[in-house]
Order: sequence, then structure tokens, then C-alpha cells
Amino acid sequence: MKEKLPFFISIILIMFFFLNSVYAEDIEIIVPEKTITTYAGRTNRLEVLVKNNRDVRDTFYFSIWPTYWISLGKYFTSLNAGEITNLSLSIEPPRDVQLGTIIFTLIVRSVDYNVSASEEIYFDIVRTSNVFLTDLKINKQSFKPGETVNIQPTITNIDKKETTDVFLTMKILKDNKIVQTFEDTLSVVPQTTETLSHNYNLKITNPPGGYEVEAVLKNKLNKILDKDSITFNIETLHKIDEEKKTENSILFSTVTIKILNNGNVVESNLEVTESLPLISKYFFYPEIEPVSEEEKENRIVYKWLIHDLKPDEIKAITYQLRFTNVVLISCLLIIVVVWVVWLFFRPTIRKTYMGLLARENQISISLHLKNKSRKLLKNVQIVDFVPPLAAVVKKFDTLEPNIKTKTTGTELTWKIKELKPKEERVLTYKIKPVIDIIGKLRLPKAHLIYKTKKGKRRRVLSKTMTMMGKVK
Repeated sequence: MKEKLPFFISIILIMFFFLNSVYAEDIEIIVPEKTITTYAGRTNRLEVLVKNNRDVRDTFYFSIWPTYWISLGKYFTSLNAGEITNLSLSIEPPRDVQLGTIIFTLIVRSVDYNVSASEEIYFDIVRTSNVFLTDLKINKQSFKPGETVNIQPTITNIDKKETTDVFLTMKILKDNKIVQTFEDTLSVVPQTTETLSHNYNLKITNPPGGYEVEAVLKNKLNKILDKDSITFNIETLHKIDEEKKTENSILFSTVTIKILNNGNVVESNLEVTESLPLISKYFFYPEIEPVSEEEKENRIVYKWLIHDLKPDEIKAITYQLRFTNVVLISCLLIIVVVWVVWLFFRPTIRKTYMGLLARENQISISLHLKNKSRKLLKNVQIVDFVPPLAAVVKKFDTLEPNIKTKTTGTELTWKIKELKPKEERVLTYKIKPVIDIIGKLRLPKAHLIYKTKKGKRRRVLSKTMTMMGKVK
């Protein structure tokens, strides 16, 4: 029996090693390097291959231990027989981590079968510099236009002896374009932390969307010691302001409607409406024709469309109400009315006669005066003229005139002290032809002369009077 015991032990050991090699070959984990150089304060990535060496399709579960600082790209996958998958590992040791080698164990286990495999991965933690960015933060994640973004980078020097001069550049990026840059130079003494603060005042017109703050720390040799980034968002703001200005003149009014985009996005198809009295359509002259006009409730409503109004951009709608024709017609009407009124209310003189035009026959001439105005007329003069073919009979039934005989005829002048409003007066005189007159005798116009309150001399004339003489 004792002779058979070593034989059984040998059989058991052979079977153990055989079974262990079978299980190990069922799942194969391939790591590119046994020891992976890993940088503190950075995200380090490692690609591992996992192969299903079995002859059946299987689903596998991935896990890693310990779990701090490290994450897997996926935790489940299904592989056909002989199929290989790529498993991504991401490890991010803190910047102030203790340097050295850390061992992580990757475990791959079948979900459907009692098959598993594991592989130890060695991460050698190193640090590029003893001075690094330990924090980069902003006051909040989302901002409204016009608010302030406060950015606070923190720099730590964990060296126990050496003071390091560093240069920090922070850039604010939008769609990979720089919108703002901050630069600082400082000396960080050993085992201290420096926190800086910068404000970025957002304009109303800052485009909405995601922004990135990128911080790069360099030494005096311009070598990058560390870098970090953080993101924030600017909210969308729709804000359209309208300003209306009217300039008036005698002949036209100019109306300007300014549309200002005080938001941070491009605005399209903005409607601008203007409501005017219905009669305004006859005087309406726009610089840009409206897209529509509508009449309702004794008013007319014009509508314009504004396209692609950029932030902080102004577009104007201008139109005129031109009253030139109305003013001209009104002026003409006023002139006509004033003239008619003046004709109706001015003093008048009318000349008539009575009698036959014959030699030695006396003919009575009457001058009818009437003050149609509402004003008292003072120092009124009436002047009439008799041609040399007739002589004035120096006998008067009314007010006697001043008579002047000239070679061209006889001039008669009456002076009236005042003529009251609506007052009428009649002046008469007689003439007789000195010869037989064949045909017509034309008597000239009589004149009524007066002065206005301003001392201007005014003259009103009667019509010319024609008398018929003998016919051949």
C-alpha cells in the first residue's frame, strides 16, 4: 500500500496541473507590458486584450481590484469562440499621491460557466514635477449673459527645499478659439499652496454654449509642468429692443424704427409692425417696402420682416409721411380764401351814370362807397377823373369835391374823415359833353384810397364806365 501511495499522489498532482492549465487557457489576458509607467495627476490609459479560447460563445464579466483611481471601459462583453476584445483601463492617481509601484488585479469571469482568469498589472507611479495644479474651479457651472465667471487655479509645491518659479497661462476657449487669456508669474515656496483668482466678465453678446478653461503651468525653461481644464456653459438669451424716433418738418415727418438685438443669438424673421390712421396711406413713403399691409378699424397696419439680426446689431425701418401736396393745396386754398375774404370784406367803390350822352346835356355820375370791412376807415380819399370831352357842372347835390383842371381833363377829389364798418356813402356830380360825341365815351376808374393801421396805403378801384354817344 505504501508503494502505491506515491503513485496516487503523482496522479493527483498531474491532474491538478492539467486542470489548472486548461482553465488558464480558457481565457487569455494579454497586457502589453508587465509594468506600466503612470503619471500622477493625469489620466493614464491602458489597452488590454481579452481572448475567448474556448470553443463556445460566452459572456464575460470584468472587474479590477483595488478599485480606487481606476475604471474600466466596459464591464460585460460577449465573445464568440476564439474572438478577442479590447478592454480599456483608465487610471488617474492624485497629483500628491505617494510615488512607487501599485499592483492592480484584473479579473475576467464567465457568466455562464465556471471559468475565470486573472492578471496582475504593475503601475509605476511617477511625477513630472513637484509643482503642479492641485485644483482648477469656477464659481458655478452655468452662467447668464452679463454675469461674471470667477476662475481659481491652485498651485502646490510639495518639494521640501526648492522654491520654484512658474508661469501660469489660462485660456478661455469657445469652439477651439481663444476668447480670453490670463497670465501669471509667481514663485511657489516649498510645501505651500497658492490660489489665484481671475474674473471674466461676460458680455450680453457672448455666444451661448459650452466654454473651456485651459490652464497650463510651465517652469522658467518653458517646460510644461502640469495642465488642467474645466468647462462652463453660457445660457441662451433672446432680447430684442425697439426704439422709435420721429422728426417733424413743415413738409414731411420722418419716422425711424430701430431694432436692436441685445441677446446672444442670431434672430431671424423678426416682425416689425406700424399702425397708422387710414388716411396716412396717401402720404406713406417707406425706404424699404413692407411685406404686407392690412386695413382694420379705420387704421392701416404695415408689417416688415427682419432676417439674420446678429447680436449687438441694429437694423432700421424708415418711412416718411410726406405732406408736400397737401401743404401746397392747403396754401392755395388759404390764398383763395383770403383773397375771397379780402374781396368780400374790403371797401368798395362802384361808379354809375344816368342821362343821355349829348352836347349840353347833363349826365349824373354816382360813386357808391361801402365799407365792407369790420374796421373803421379814416382819412378816406375818393379820386375820379373826367375826360376833356366833358365839363364838370359845378353844382353838387352831395359832398363837394376839390376840383383840379388839367390839360388831360378834370380831377375831382373828395375827403371823408371816416367811414364806419358797413357804412355806405354816395357821392354825385354832373358832367356835360362840350361837343357832340359820336360813338363811345370811356370814363376812367374811380379810386378809393385809405391807410391801414400800420400806415400802408391801400387803393380800391371801380370799374371803367362806358357811355354811348350818337350813332352815325
